[in-house]
Amino acid sequence: MSFSTSVERRDGAAILTMQGDLDIATEAQAMAELSRAMDGIEALVVDLRELAFLDSTGVRVLLASHLDAQEKGLRFGVVRGDGMVGRLLAVTRIEQRFPVADDPDELIGG
Repeated sequence: MSFSTSVERRDGAAILTMQGDLDIATEAQAMAELSRAMDGIEALVVDLRELAFLDSTGVRVLLASHLDAQEKGLRFGVVRGDGMVGRLLAVTRIEQRFPVADDPDELIGG
């Protein structure tokens, strides 16, 4: 499956929705899209609800983007996906690194 993103900007935040597979084949594209989304915002929310597949490379992308956001003084959070995407986030306990929620609105507020 392919990989794509879309970005919605509101209330000083960018909500970057990922679709398809986030793995080693799409890592560079994902990192570029995440970096581009960080321009001119206060918060970045990565929405994984439309992601079909996430592996350890994808987890690394999220962690690296979180660090990048921190260095830029931005808030960062992730909307968990369903199925195996949500299970992988739970197993890795990624919510100990940054906020994870069920809806983007939970992460946009101050």
